Amino acid sequence: MQPLSRTAVKKCLQKMFWVYLTNNFVITSMDDFKKIEAAIRCEFLPITPDNYFRVRDFREENRVSEYRVKLAQKEAGFFAEFDGKIVGSIWATVNNARVPAVVRSYMKLMPNEALVHDIVTGEKFRGMAVGPFMLQRMCSVLLGELGVSKIIIDVNVRNSRSLRMMDKAGLEINQKMLSISAFGKLVAQKLLR
Repeated sequence: MQPLSRTAVKKCLQKMFWVYLTNNFVITSMDDFKKIEAAIRCEFLPITPDNYFRVRDFREENRVSEYRVKLAQKEAGFFAEFDGKIVGSIWATVNNARVPAVVRSYMKLMPNEALVHDIVTGEKFRGMAVGPFMLQRMCSVLLGELGVSKIIIDVNVRNSRSLRMMDKAGLEINQKMLSISAFGKLVAQKLLR
């Protein structure tokens, strides 16, 4: 039997009990962004049942099943492709219901709101503005094609790389949030700022 990876153990523990402190960024218009071009010319491709396995281009093999699950849960995902290779990905969860919903076991979304999450750039392509490129393109799709009224991006307060990426994109922290979930359900949430 193969030992569980650190990521797998963390995900199992998060399903039981999770305390999450985030800086949240709120986007309601593409004017909220600073225009930034990636240092490499990327294509922005939807992640579909026909191509999700291409996550192998820049992440480990065990992520293939994770991406398949995200698609099954109706999450919207996109790849950044450069020179025929996938170099990054980004996901969003949209509340298409007519009532508020808790998504990813900790974030309350009102109807027609979206949560952008899991923004990952391959190691060789970090520092080339691929993350801000994907973020701007995802928000354009959400606000334009999908007609979302508000986008929330939550970043763990200790994730300095993602916080720098938000800064590069010209985004400012709108709120600091403490969320506590147990057994996959949100049990408490407090707006700290």
